[in-house]
Amino acid sequence: MAICAHHLCPSQKLAAYDEDAELSITTLLDLSTCNGRIGATGMCLGGHLAYRCALDPRVAATVCYFATDIHSHSLGEGMRDDSLERAGDIKGELVMIFGKKDNHVPPAGRDLIRQTLHEAGVVFSWYEVAWAQHAFIRDELSKGRYDPAVSKICFEMLLELFGRTLKVDLGGRSGGPMVVEDVC
Repeated sequence: MAICAHHLCPSQKLAAYDEDAELSITTLLDLSTCNGRIGATGMCLGGHLAYRCALDPRVAATVCYFATDIHSHSLGEGMRDDSLERAGDIKGELVMIFGKKDNHVPPAGRDLIRQTLHEAGVVFSWYEVAWAQHAFIRDELSKGRYDPAVSKICFEMLLELFGRTLKVDLGGRSGGPMVVEDVC
């Protein structure tokens, strides 16, 4: 996958990110040890790139930690990505995790992402950590933002989603309509 410093990313072509993701997914699926179910995860810019991976229908589960630039359409060269416009392409399950005090993805940006996912019919979970700033999971260079207890909970969300959706012994979703019960 493409690796770059966040300040260098405007020079990277969006198609190059997507090609890296497509090739990585294809390579994983070609492995004899692969069960055919692919997951993606990332933090910050990597969270946006994981979201872009989720646009590939072969990806069954994705966890995005404080994914930057989705709301501002500013990934890659030209800073005019189509990540939100393509939300309906997401066929797997998605988990989005942000800090309530994330200044890289402000409240209006998080609201836009969440509303867009709802309108596109994406199956997703949404979690905003009270008092957490951007990059609150990183234990190095996080300038006092790191919270090990919250980080553990967020990692457990990844383990739950990946364990439930990527293991073959649990079976796939039926795909049928779900009846919501009116129970107290």
